[in-house]
Amino acid sequence: NYFIPNTFSPNNDGSNDVFFPRGSQLNNVQSMRVFNRWGQMIFERKNFPANQPSFGWDGRVDGKPVDVDTYLFIVEVICENGQVIPIKGNVTLIR
Repeated sequence: NYFIPNTFSPNNDGSNDVFFPRGSQLNNVQSMRVFNRWGQMIFERKNFPANQPSFGWDGRVDGKPVDVDTYLFIVEVICENGQVIPIKGNVTLIR
């Protein structure tokens, strides 16, 4: 069981400030990539535990906040049984 939010608001209010995969019976996240509307990869992280906001995307690129927009993501989660599940979608960044 997994959940990938479709919106997040990195405004430092302590709620939904980071985009990250969540779920139960997930062993690990093999990779998480975020792309802008022109297909440029703006975030990538590999081999990290699920359900950990500290490993997610904080809405910044090179330390600077990105624009309010919709971004494409590709996440590959690894279940407890070893199965890799690719998840593709979009996430809207709001402030």
